[in-house]
Amino acid sequence: MSSKRSRLVAGCQRCRVRHLKCDLNDQDCGHCQHAGVECDRTNIRFRNGLLLPKEPELAFPDQSSWPQLHGQVRFHNETPEIASLYSAFPHGQSTAIGNSEYGLALGERERPESRTVQQSIQPFAATALTPIPARGAESHSPSASPLSSPRPIQSRSSSKPLYSLTEREAVLMRNYVENMALWADITDPQRHFETEVPARALNEPFLRYAVFAFSSRHLDRQDGSDVTEALQHHNCCVQLLIPALSEPREHITEDILATVAILRQHEEMDGEDNQFHLTGTTHILNTVSTFGSSGGLGEAAAWLCLRQDIYISLTTQRPLRTDLQSFYQSDVFRRNDDFAWSSRMVFLLAKVLQSAFTDSATAHGIGAEIDEWYSTKPYTFEPVRSVPRGPEPDQRFPTIWMLLPVHVIGIQYFHLAKIVLALSEGSNASSAYESLRHSRIVEKIVRHHLLTVLGLAHSNSKAENTLFTARHSLVAWGWVLRHRLDQRAAEALLQAMHARTGWNMDSLIQSLRAQWQEVDDN
Repeated sequence: MSSKRSRLVAGCQRCRVRHLKCDLNDQDCGHCQHAGVECDRTNIRFRNGLLLPKEPELAFPDQSSWPQLHGQVRFHNETPEIASLYSAFPHGQSTAIGNSEYGLALGERERPESRTVQQSIQPFAATALTPIPARGAESHSPSASPLSSPRPIQSRSSSKPLYSLTEREAVLMRNYVENMALWADITDPQRHFETEVPARALNEPFLRYAVFAFSSRHLDRQDGSDVTEALQHHNCCVQLLIPALSEPREHITEDILATVAILRQHEEMDGEDNQFHLTGTTHILNTVSTFGSSGGLGEAAAWLCLRQDIYISLTTQRPLRTDLQSFYQSDVFRRNDDFAWSSRMVFLLAKVLQSAFTDSATAHGIGAEIDEWYSTKPYTFEPVRSVPRGPEPDQRFPTIWMLLPVHVIGIQYFHLAKIVLALSEGSNASSAYESLRHSRIVEKIVRHHLLTVLGLAHSNSKAENTLFTARHSLVAWGWVLRHRLDQRAAEALLQAMHARTGWNMDSLIQSLRAQWQEVDDN
């Protein structure tokens, strides 16, 4: 009988697990009393683990009957929703773990506010989420309140952007980054259009459509793809821009300026340039005068817009539309790196164009600044190889190898400024002969600097942006090329530019041929 009772009241669960001898007291055993825990005498044993068959093919026999499924089976992936819970926090609130004894809060040493972009998305759920306050958190954040309408922050480190590109859109984005972004970043050491614009375009629709339109037009000119694609992206971008541009000027952001600047690049590739977006960029720069010295993408876009205005001023022989006052506070006038030096030359050319067609005296005063820039420029702006032009068809341009593309653009703009100054200089000739003689001297000066501009573009193939400078120079002064071999070399350069950049050169070549023919006839 005693043996049967001892089996019914075998040791407690804790003693069984530890293989201890239980004293079989009516209440708690001595071991449990000493440990200060409840003594569980339930006489139920649990097996640790499942005794599944060792052979995997015997685990689920073929003859087993499975329940029939009724209706449609759907699989819901909750990964994005869960990820959003961890990547979104209330605005102005950091994840902190409080400690009432020491008054410490972890997570407040570094706040990645400068590397995040705030986005507005729907709340996670219809019901409010109430955060669990950390121990001692009341003393550190007394204004903490239930989280009813969170303002999530989209971080650059997030694994998934708000917008997923299709395969075609990925091709367009990659083409922009690898090709056209370099055109805009020629004087920007931080390469904002290559690094910043694509990242922002993933979350900013009008900037994204501008990139797609520009890239699609570029690919269309190279491989003859569908031209309607670029038009569709352009229309979508414009529809989104119209309400944004209707806002007060304090709401005009650097993303909007960059978008209009890219649309202007897209517009420049047309055979007939209507300059609609050039009007938009100059209006923004003249209205929001801080972009020229704001730093970041805003200032990078402002310098691109200024170069675009310079090109039109050269080709139309009209003063600049851009107000240069916004650029005077830029740090390019305080820095001494090569990018800053090239930007200064861009600015000096803009100053010349602003006054060359209205006040020649002021223009020649700026000429002294231009000569000083050239005489004091860093040694890195000297050619690493220079060969004069020769008589052979493939030697019509001088060979001028520069160290980097930024040096090419600086020297090119210097020669453009010298051309504008030469043409703006009035003649004090006292006779018809002296007047004609002065005109021939000016034409010779223009031809020398023009051939140098073309030679710089032809000699530095990596600096594609310099091809645009050469193209605009031929629009303005291509008529001075009187020798037939020089004319053919200029045509070949334009055709090579069309093949590489997609810019339409047909109308320009026809116009140059007409000018050259007129000179020959005379």
